[in-house]
Amino acid sequence: MEKYSAESILRAAPLGVMMTDLDWRVCFASQPLLDTLGITSEVILGEPLLNLPNKLGRADQCKELISVLTQITGHPLSQVITKVVPVHVPEKKFIRVSVSPYKASDTASGYLLLFGDSTAEGEIDEMKNEFISVASHEMRTPMTSIKGSLELLLGGYAGELPAEMTELLGICLTAVDRLIRLINDMLDVAKIESGKMQLHMDRIHVVDCAKRSIRSMKSLAEANHVSILVDEGESIPQVRADRDRLEQIITNLLANAVKYSPAEGIVTVRIHLADGSVRISVIDQGQGIPPDQIGKIFDRFQQLEGAKKGTGLGLTISRALVEQHHGRIWVESAFGKGSKFHFELPAVGPAQG
Repeated sequence: MEKYSAESILRAAPLGVMMTDLDWRVCFASQPLLDTLGITSEVILGEPLLNLPNKLGRADQCKELISVLTQITGHPLSQVITKVVPVHVPEKKFIRVSVSPYKASDTASGYLLLFGDSTAEGEIDEMKNEFISVASHEMRTPMTSIKGSLELLLGGYAGELPAEMTELLGICLTAVDRLIRLINDMLDVAKIESGKMQLHMDRIHVVDCAKRSIRSMKSLAEANHVSILVDEGESIPQVRADRDRLEQIITNLLANAVKYSPAEGIVTVRIHLADGSVRISVIDQGQGIPPDQIGKIFDRFQQLEGAKKGTGLGLTISRALVEQHHGRIWVESAFGKGSKFHFELPAVGPAQG
């Protein structure tokens, strides 16, 4: 029986296959991928991965792909990352990109990229996001009106109300507030996934954003009898970010940490410099995350068993916003020993003294 080498199998694979070294320089591309791109291996071998769209003259047609690759190559990769992104070549299509680290030997290691056509899946997902966006917009206006009317009644607009009616109206107002939060979260997810989320980037001091987020969590923390502390490193550089969205990320992580902390527990927000990035960690003393649920904690509408009330979208939105800022987010947790949510953003100088 004829023997096949790993390289011959890769070259014959119908799926687009590419391999890079640890510096993200292309060292292999399968023939089906080269045929699809309309180039020869000599054009891209040894080139940085991010140069590929320019080599093809398609930078404008592959903006989303370039953005995804920029996010992925910005940090060492430790796990498989899969994204479905649109390209325009010239008609709009969707491709699935899976990137994973590999180690062939002590001297050969790098990253493996698999490319596949995912147009049908991408179009369905796009239609679903458009429906969610339109439906959420249509629901938000009447919900806001209902909220305003309830607040007027509770404020005495129609005169003094019986205690039973006041209690019922209070329950209604709480439910409406929750619905509005869900609608706003769904709109954020739809905007992010459709590429319509606009970020207003500026040079930001993360410590200032963290302290504002902590102040916004004061009532929730007091209601849960939880303390929030800041552990701030020295000379923390600025980051380039959208201030409102950065505060939204920190607030989402804090809200989860406070809700799952025991009474008299402490939530710590740690901010320090790590390998050229500013790392923000939100550390709680809760029960932690079961090992079988860590992998899906950032997925849409995912909540832990026994989870407290919420939309199930906060962590999904946080991950998407961090990635839009060219950062990364992850969680460390041991069941029964609390959780540590970390995210990093590229630092920009000068440092604050």
